[in-house]
Amino acid sequence: MSKIHYFQRYSSIENTVTNNTLQLLARIYNYSPMQASKFLSDIVGDPVEIGIEIYQQERASESIPDGTIIQRSFKVLVESKVGSGVDEDQLLRHAKTFTDEEQKILLLLTIHKLDLSVERKIAAKITKEHPGVLFKNVTYESICRAVQGLFQPYENEMNSLVDDYVEYCNDTGLFDQSPYLMRIVPCGDSIDLNKKYGIYFQPYDRGYTKHSYVGIYASKAVQCLWAIDSVFDVEYDGKKITRTLVQGRDTDEYDDKIKAMIAEAKVLCDYDIEHGHRFFCGKVVISTNYVKVSSGGIQGARFVNLKEVVGQFKDDRELARMLSEKTWE
Repeated sequence: MSKIHYFQRYSSIENTVTNNTLQLLARIYNYSPMQASKFLSDIVGDPVEIGIEIYQQERASESIPDGTIIQRSFKVLVESKVGSGVDEDQLLRHAKTFTDEEQKILLLLTIHKLDLSVERKIAAKITKEHPGVLFKNVTYESICRAVQGLFQPYENEMNSLVDDYVEYCNDTGLFDQSPYLMRIVPCGDSIDLNKKYGIYFQPYDRGYTKHSYVGIYASKAVQCLWAIDSVFDVEYDGKKITRTLVQGRDTDEYDDKIKAMIAEAKVLCDYDIEHGHRFFCGKVVISTNYVKVSSGGIQGARFVNLKEVVGQFKDDRELARMLSEKTWE
């Protein structure tokens, strides 16, 4: 079954990028104004108060009411850029639209961070002409980093939303984390075949995000991994194999392995994978033991950014060793 996405994938134009980012914030706000406040505060770098504040018997200038309910006013304007340059005059016009809000924030979303001197120059102009307006340049990568970890592991729907936004940014080139991205895939009956051939297979109509590593998961742990060399959509008629390159090297080096795997999957697992399947091929399979410590298994594939989990690593064997020293939920 094809994966259902929360965020539109078919365009990276600025209107779509803006809409998807605002949709993310709206969904977070509907779920929890407190988490929306934390998210905005993280990306802005200043506290952003969302929602009401309630006090009992707080002294006012001339009285002490029994209760006080406060809704602070704020306004956040967003300007998204994908490929075009930054227009200072446009930002100044945006800043002019603020009125008497208590908190006034103008966000410029970009793929790459502006030079600090440029950001400071724009901020100084805005402050001079429109005092009280806070200008911040925020990258899509920083949005992804701020939203990851915002929710507890058991908050499945919100974590799925976050994962899909991060995948969207990766898919459309807003935040390319693919060099460090490992896809953890749950394997059942086929796990011995996956390990034997260094190939993982799945129906090719499932969602796809470019990544660099496959992690084979079973019995509450990633048991082995490999760096992706080639990804192919494959059709096999019993004699001739037809490959369509999806990612990596276009080579016939894996043809014999794929043919053998198709035959053994039928006999050992009763899987028919000669048509409509995608094969993720690696040169070297490396054992590891990246243990999931939270209860339950995983229902589907998961992505992890290896740089965030282990930091820098010099080669794949060091990566496998470092993962064996970590756990995940």
